Amino acid sequence: MQRKHLKLLKLISDGGERMTAGALAIGMGVSDRSIKNYISEINYFEPGLIQSSRCGYAVDKARVIIVLAADSGNLPNSAEERAKFILTCLLNARGTEKVLELDAVGAALCVSYETIKKDLLLVRKRLKEFDLYLNVANDRLVLEGQEKDKRNMFSTMLYTEFSENILSLSEIGKVFPDYDVELLVSILVEACKSFHYFINEYALLSLVLDVVISIDRIKNNASFTQSPGDMRKYGEREITLAKRVIGDIERHFAVVYNPLEMEGLTVVLLSSLIKIDMDEINVDNIESIAGKECMQLVRSLCQEMRRYDFIDENNDEFLVRFSIHIKNLLIRLRHGYVTRNPLTEHIKTTCPLIFECTVAISEKIKQASGFLVDEHEIAYIALHIGSILGTQIGAQNKVSCVLLVPQYHNHATRLISQITTLFGASLIIKAIVTSYAEVDSINASDFLISTIQIPQTMTDWLYINPFLTDRDISALQYKLERISQKKKKARLRENLLKISDEKLFFRNQPLANQDQAIHFMSEAMRAQGYVNADFVQQVFQREHSYSTTFGNIAVPHSMKMDAMKTGLCVVINEKAFSWGGNKVNVVLLFSINQAERALFYDIYDNLIVLLLEPPNLAEVMGCRTYQQFVTTVIECL
Repeated sequence: MQRKHLKLLKLISDGGERMTAGALAIGMGVSDRSIKNYISEINYFEPGLIQSSRCGYAVDKARVIIVLAADSGNLPNSAEERAKFILTCLLNARGTEKVLELDAVGAALCVSYETIKKDLLLVRKRLKEFDLYLNVANDRLVLEGQEKDKRNMFSTMLYTEFSENILSLSEIGKVFPDYDVELLVSILVEACKSFHYFINEYALLSLVLDVVISIDRIKNNASFTQSPGDMRKYGEREITLAKRVIGDIERHFAVVYNPLEMEGLTVVLLSSLIKIDMDEINVDNIESIAGKECMQLVRSLCQEMRRYDFIDENNDEFLVRFSIHIKNLLIRLRHGYVTRNPLTEHIKTTCPLIFECTVAISEKIKQASGFLVDEHEIAYIALHIGSILGTQIGAQNKVSCVLLVPQYHNHATRLISQITTLFGASLIIKAIVTSYAEVDSINASDFLISTIQIPQTMTDWLYINPFLTDRDISALQYKLERISQKKKKARLRENLLKISDEKLFFRNQPLANQDQAIHFMSEAMRAQGYVNADFVQQVFQREHSYSTTFGNIAVPHSMKMDAMKTGLCVVINEKAFSWGGNKVNVVLLFSINQAERALFYDIYDNLIVLLLEPPNLAEVMGCRTYQQFVTTVIECL
């Protein structure tokens, strides 16, 4: 079964009860007709695996798990997969076998000489991202570049592959079966404990992967020949820790580190650690530990955070932990080392607003240090930011109520305590009354909770027992969810109408790439008085730093909040067009005015999360008018 079939099976399995051909086509980036052909091909090999009905397609999930698990050795059948195969061969070609024969690669992949030559264009493009170069002479392939960059690329490729599952020690062990990964972890953890350092689980996995790669490369005669870092940035204690780890690795793994390899491992190791005695660090002594330069940058980053109303950076514990993180990040940036984060894609797609704020903060780090912050590192910063979210976002989603409960001994007090304990995160009790006559005197609330029967003329109320039962709790939960969703829809509709305009809604525009789309949409917004002439360059500046694509959608915008007014321009194209290395069907271009930034926060977060669901994207793709777009977005919530 081909990769496209496996991808389709996974998409259907991960989706809802049923998925339409349109939704699957968007998720796969192909036509509806192709989806139907793929399904026929799958069912030919696995009869009845995919069932179809008027509601869409569904799969036998238990059978899909078996099929996906059994399929592991298929030949690459796309240019992307063949390029990955060639890159892996090049990175593993070392020692006396550094040269690959073009004919041999073609024979291994069962494709023609001409096909391989075309694939090398993509190979060169991937290598360029890591400052590596492919030398082709007399049909022989040789990878050229620094060993540090080769390891970085190899690590990145493996990490990307792991991310399709979940990076774990067992997964690393499968790739490097000749090495005892558990023993390596024990060496690293015990050394850290002895020297009072701590490494979190995510950083440990990334560190283990990099160390195993270095061991394997050294044992296969691919050692550093150039210094990978500046050792002067570490004290005697840190270098002693690194020497202990290196000594243990050499003894247990039968490998010898030359002085340059020792420097490299020291950089990798110490870039991943933090001091374990965090309780001894406070706001009064943090500058002496992190350094004046680092704290100056941290203050600048905190100032950037103040632009976002929902972030509360005035927290001493946050300041200490964030400062230590930035200190270590600066060291990693200077040495070209990245701590990978298995939650990167999850954070980016489930918390897009927090991730976007972190991108702006990372841009400040780039301006101060001269180094671009990798998306994995951005995700770690986002975890810190997520810990200090203010109450604004949560408050607007809370439901308010009036509680009607006649006073009888301590029954009312007990009931209030129960409700607050169970639903305090999502419910605000605005007032407590003892008779129905008092309800009208209370300012508007979302609904009434009553322990007594009231006149049927009131529609939005819920009867519960004076002693809260399981049925009452379930009824309250259901009521809160319904009202919260209703409020969310009403708020999103109101905000969408405030910032969008039927003159800024376009369908099936002749756009070939992101440059054309940004120019076209920016000019449309300028013509309607939303932005000035500088806006288009600001959007390009944001796009050049980090891509704004999320699956099949792109959400370009400026990092400055100096637009004349907050607005939204929408382009929906049935035929996907190029956006960097991706293909998109929907583009949402935002302009942001400082005074109206709350509108942007609310809509940005909701729209991206909503449109990342293939069925919702399929519905929005079918919109032909501005009014239909707004209505469809609301109905998809």
